[in-house]
Amino acid sequence: MVSILKRILQRRNAGKPKGGSQCALVAAFGKHPGWDDHIDDIGLDTDVLIAVKRLLYIEGIGSNLDAGSWDKLDPEQRIDEFGHMFLWLLKGEVVIGRLWSSRDGKGRARYPMVVCIQCSGLPLLWVLANILPRLERIEAACVDTTSPHDVRRIMEAAQSEVRQLVQQRERAPAPGPEAARPLARLAELPEMGPNRQGLHRVLYHIDREVGRGPAGTERRQAVRPAVFRVPASWTASREVGLAWIRFLRARFGAETSILALTPLKHPWIDVIIGEPTSVQMFCLRAARGALPLTNTIPYSLDSEFVTRTNQLIDDFQAQPTDKSHTG
Repeated sequence: MVSILKRILQRRNAGKPKGGSQCALVAAFGKHPGWDDHIDDIGLDTDVLIAVKRLLYIEGIGSNLDAGSWDKLDPEQRIDEFGHMFLWLLKGEVVIGRLWSSRDGKGRARYPMVVCIQCSGLPLLWVLANILPRLERIEAACVDTTSPHDVRRIMEAAQSEVRQLVQQRERAPAPGPEAARPLARLAELPEMGPNRQGLHRVLYHIDREVGRGPAGTERRQAVRPAVFRVPASWTASREVGLAWIRFLRARFGAETSILALTPLKHPWIDVIIGEPTSVQMFCLRAARGALPLTNTIPYSLDSEFVTRTNQLIDDFQAQPTDKSHTG
């Protein structure tokens, strides 16, 4: 019994990043033709990666499928397939991944396959530039085979590649001045309309749904999970998503879970603040007819809120950059 417990603990701790170290850990789960049911988990050796599967796949996707949430939508309100990139700040770590529609060996195609990489101690800009393209290649290789042996080999090769990539990483330059004023950058987006109107609506939605004041204020309280949808083309999604992450980390604190989901064939980003439930994960297959762009929702905003929000945007222009994950 002691030896069995020892092996379990060794497995659980094998991929855990040491304090202050830099590493990238590759994992996969979901559906693939090489397995008759869900994949035997590959690389889920840390608490963070286990949480990703639980929140995204089991409680998020699984609960919506079991409840028929997406099946109840009209065809024009529903995204037919999974096909997303995601960036997740969770439990002090950065996880980046892709999920796509897949099927198991018996032809069942309700669940997707998910590949993700936990990045510890690595600047987010570097992760986006170096890890994200490799995820696309991992997906293509997995789609191109029906062999479980091939999938395991693909994942082992990916782990070796990213480990070497991290070891060879040169120190990145400090973020530019635009990193210190994410709201100003978002306010400049033409999709936000004139006079910052779209951004005002998004910020109002966040205040209403999250119900938490800024870090260090008397209004600070527990985060209620909330989702908002903002426009962004695939080519611009990384820049826009990063700006939102920088703002939300400064607004709600580094410990708050922030998940950005980008559907690869649709021009928007869904951002989930707080630990997501199936309610927020509904966005994965919801088209604009079921979940509109938050910047287009015609909220009635009083002049006091608009003035206060404009001051917030101006204040963020002078704030220093948080380099712990977003550099």
